[in-house]
Amino acid sequence: MLIHQSHTRKDICEIIEIFDLIQYIEDYSDLSKKNLFTEFINVLNSLKKIKRDNEFLFIDDLQGLKDYLEKPNQTRITVKEKSEIMDIAKDIIFYSKNGFLLSTSNFEDTDEIKSKADYISCYGNIPTVARAIKMLNKDDKIKPKIELILSGKIKIQMRKKYEEKLKKQICLKKNHGKYLISFD
Repeated sequence: MLIHQSHTRKDICEIIEIFDLIQYIEDYSDLSKKNLFTEFINVLNSLKKIKRDNEFLFIDDLQGLKDYLEKPNQTRITVKEKSEIMDIAKDIIFYSKNGFLLSTSNFEDTDEIKSKADYISCYGNIPTVARAIKMLNKDDKIKPKIELILSGKIKIQMRKKYEEKLKKQICLKKNHGKYLISFD
C-alpha cells in the first residue's frame, strides 16, 4: 500500500488523531513526511480493524481508509485554481462592499455574479470564499440565495467556535421580586 503524495503530513497527523492511532506512532507530530508515511503504512498493515468515523472523513473500516489514502486528496486544489477562486471571491466582496452596484464592479450582470458565485461556493473551506458568499447573500437581486458548501470537519470547527463565543458572552439574568436597598 502506498499513500498518495497529495496527502500532506498534517492530513496524516489528523487521521492518526481521528482514528485514535496515537499509541502506535510515538512523536508522530515531530516526524518528517517521509518517515511519518512509512510508520503510518506499517501501522495500517499491522492493524486488523479501526473505529468508524462519522464526523470528519466518514470512513467505515480499515479498507475504506486504505482506499482513501491511495487516491488523491480531494480537498487539495492547485495554486492556479486557488488564485482564480480567490480573485472571484475578492471581486464579489468588492461588489458587496460597494452597495451591490454593478457599475462599480467587474461584473456585467447579476447572472454572471450568480454563476461565478455558484462556481466558488463549493470551496467554502476557504475563509475568503465563505465571507464572499455570506456577503453576496445579503443582496436582494440574488434569488435564490447561494448555498455555501463546507466539509464536515469545517462545519464542526465552526459550530465549536460559535459555542465558545456564546459561552464568553456576558449573560444577564432578570429576577423579579422585592428588594431592599439601603445607603449608608
